[in-house]
Amino acid sequence: MLLATVSAGSARSQVVDVTATLDTKTVSVGQSSTLRVFARVVPAQQANADRIFSWYVDVLNTNGSVAIADYAAMQKSASDKDPSTSLTGTQEGANRRGVYDTFLNLPGAGISAPVELMAIPVKGVKAGQTLFRIQAGTGAGLSSDFLVAPSGGGAPLTGGNYSFAEAVLTVNAATSNIVVSISVTNAAAGAKGVALNFPVSAGFNFTAQYSDQLAGAASWQPLPGAPHNSGTAFDLTSAGRRFYRVAISPAN
Repeated sequence: MLLATVSAGSARSQVVDVTATLDTKTVSVGQSSTLRVFARVVPAQQANADRIFSWYVDVLNTNGSVAIADYAAMQKSASDKDPSTSLTGTQEGANRRGVYDTFLNLPGAGISAPVELMAIPVKGVKAGQTLFRIQAGTGAGLSSDFLVAPSGGGAPLTGGNYSFAEAVLTVNAATSNIVVSISVTNAAAGAKGVALNFPVSAGFNFTAQYSDQLAGAASWQPLPGAPHNSGTAFDLTSAGRRFYRVAISPAN
């Protein structure tokens, strides 16, 4: 294969800086962001380089239960995408191994500015954090992660630096306004029976809470029977006044 052949015998070093960013670093469950991977020839080699000729990397998702990467929707807009010299990689759990392509049709690729290798949509599915990390490619049998064509010809420069090739995505629990229906009935000894009804959804715990004052988060207490994932809760109280709310948290 071309990419492996031209790299044979070249000295391994770090001539390309690889970086990764997220369009949005924090999303709620169900929302999406985009992971972008860039590469640029290191400053010390830019004057001697014609372009990044080819690249070959893995994409690692360290917590696939928190966010999923839509590798099928991967975009490599700056690359050649020639079927004979490119691949969108192979799935291994939450990771993507052996993604590679070339920049034959992009003069100066990665010299004066970073060039985008790929853009991958990622979606939050559970509250938590995941780290997306880029590393040298594996599984495709190519002998170098980066080939940089020298401006004066000769053997290609090789190797990537991945010190900044990672990005953390934080996924928060989905937020919504819960409409609570409350009905009050008289009970013995002047007490009141308070019935609460509210909509629920799968994947979350719903806890009806009460407080006799609005000041201070510590004053809120769960009603008996929490969590109230049936969408109903009941309180028997003799308090002169009482406030209610419903708290939502991801189900584990």
